[in-house]
Amino acid sequence: MKKEMVILKFGGSLITDKRSNVPRTNDSKLKAIGRILNQNKYNIIIVHGAGSFGHPIAKKYNIAEGTDGSLEQEKAISETRSQVQDLNNILCNNLNNENINTKPIIPSKTMTTKARKIIDFPFHLFDEALKENKIPITFGDVTEDKKQGVTVLSGDTLMMELTKYYRPLYSIFVMDKPGVFNGNPNNSNSEILPIVNKSTIKILEKQNRNTEVTDVTGGLIGKIQNAIEMAEYSETWITNLDLLSGFFNNNPRGSKVVI
Repeated sequence: MKKEMVILKFGGSLITDKRSNVPRTNDSKLKAIGRILNQNKYNIIIVHGAGSFGHPIAKKYNIAEGTDGSLEQEKAISETRSQVQDLNNILCNNLNNENINTKPIIPSKTMTTKARKIIDFPFHLFDEALKENKIPITFGDVTEDKKQGVTVLSGDTLMMELTKYYRPLYSIFVMDKPGVFNGNPNNSNSEILPIVNKSTIKILEKQNRNTEVTDVTGGLIGKIQNAIEMAEYSETWITNLDLLSGFFNNNPRGSKVVI
């Protein structure tokens, strides 16, 4: 019997200290991911964000807007790629330590974009990893772009492409919060929205959100916009690590995203 698939996106705010201006991991969360995935019964594909390993330097040098021809930006692009690959190695090593076999798929080495859209997505690399009983792990990265030289290819975009192709049982955004809130998540009066849809975006746009965290890939609203489109192909959720194991035991919890 063929196993069902689950695609997971571990947010940069979860696996790193995203408020840090230098690369800094959240080690306890990384170790917890390995323990949780040990109990899973599905084929898994993992995408992860860059957090403090990518966003600060990408924002400083406007990498998302394309090449500007400067030596400083060229060095920043190289440094960003190196840092996000370091983060990928750290996550893979944590899973390997739990006897979970992984296979990194590095976007800057395997993917090209045009106007920020991926050209010829290398699905065969993911298929090969799955056939080898390995978890393919990819991530937000700086990729070559046919129109603007380079761009920041977000993990959310990768989630979208993978979900459309594989149509998994679940597509899950695992973040540092247990779902999407109807107000400031740090306010005790705020509650988790059990259902998220287009009207939720309007609610979030009206809120005066904390903008201290650097994010060059669209933030929560952009994530929800992607997730709504993904919901056509898969049951799509936004949740946190504490609730993730429930998805492997037919008890999904968090915010369910619907069209």
